Amino acid sequence: MVHIGVVSGWQTVNIGDVAHTPGTLAALQRHAPEARITLLGLSLDEREREMLARYFPAVDVVSGRLSDAEWSPELAAFAADADVLVHGSGPDMVAQREVAAWRERTGKPYGFFGITVDPLRPYSAPLARCATALDSVTGDLLAPERRELLDGASFVWCRDPLTAKFLQAQGIRCETVDFGPDATVLCDFYDDADGASVLQEYGLVEGQFLCAVPRLRYTPYHEIRGYEPKADDLRKAAYSAGYRDGDLEVLRRGIVAWVRRTGRPALIVPEMSYAVEFAQHYLAGSFPDDVEPLVHVLPRFWQIQEAAAVYRRSAGVLSIECHSPLVAIAEGVPGAYLRQPTDTIKGAMYDGLGLADWIVELESPDPGAAVERIVDSWIAEPGAARQQSLAARDRARTLLDTMASTVVAAASTPVA
Repeated sequence: MVHIGVVSGWQTVNIGDVAHTPGTLAALQRHAPEARITLLGLSLDEREREMLARYFPAVDVVSGRLSDAEWSPELAAFAADADVLVHGSGPDMVAQREVAAWRERTGKPYGFFGITVDPLRPYSAPLARCATALDSVTGDLLAPERRELLDGASFVWCRDPLTAKFLQAQGIRCETVDFGPDATVLCDFYDDADGASVLQEYGLVEGQFLCAVPRLRYTPYHEIRGYEPKADDLRKAAYSAGYRDGDLEVLRRGIVAWVRRTGRPALIVPEMSYAVEFAQHYLAGSFPDDVEPLVHVLPRFWQIQEAAAVYRRSAGVLSIECHSPLVAIAEGVPGAYLRQPTDTIKGAMYDGLGLADWIVELESPDPGAAVERIVDSWIAEPGAARQQSLAARDRARTLLDTMASTVVAAASTPVA
């Protein structure tokens, strides 16, 4: 029996980042139910630990940092026994130091399970322009330590096609460098009861309400984490403020279109913790008089299992955040991503799953009209919209099964 180690758990103030972990565990368990899996959780609060214990009771969870000079007995036992280390899905090589320490101190296989490596950051653009820019890249854009880790990996699954294209062009020597989506698309196993209280509170009926998710162009981490803002934090906050009203107006147009065309409610929900107050301040009470009574704003941060259970029962999810539509798609529910150019190239994942027409670039000429067209199509042909979502989900599942197979193969390879 192979023993698969997973390093994941990037932060708990974002249910999208929380979702990476259960999605990765689900992919591995479904492909190799006989395998032993241990999670090295880098950032898990009590509620995430409770969720994992409930839905993944066979997965052991250990704490600590492989990059620390001294390992606890628990961490040492994990490193000695696990056959492979899987870097879970994420926005970058988030656990680079942990993977480097694993490689140096164990010599065992490792790999990356759906990551983005965006060489254009901090420059921002719509995805089509990003693709053109990547075609123009010349020379080595990878830091030596990153290239060394990627070269030595047993597999490098890139959660968006643009990352795969970039790393392939950079000549990464790993045999498997290809598109493999974010494992968030496997967050389809949560109990309906997890979202029952939200539906009951607002009188929401299955299939008859829309969910909407707001976002600023830059996450205000200094507010979330309570530290004194640095100059870069202040610049990002000012930039976000400059685009805030315009971005929210696009989301608002989609909500208004839904309510007026259907006479049914919309629920505004957070993907990140700061969005609770943000939505209350800038969206609550901002709708036309005929729409406002049917728009509800969730006044608290929620858990991934609540979100997934509510999205499952919704008619669709409009989101300026990237991951809420993926959680909806995991449930076969339509999900549209209203992409800000400041987000990474991860949004190309939608194209890779056959969902390019459910991305709206907020820097396009008339993004509000594009959002209204999506909402109209969901209303006019709900069956077709769900079939498109199911097709994307099935493609994601097939790819994630292939990804998991490379993990098992690496774990089964004798260490030289």
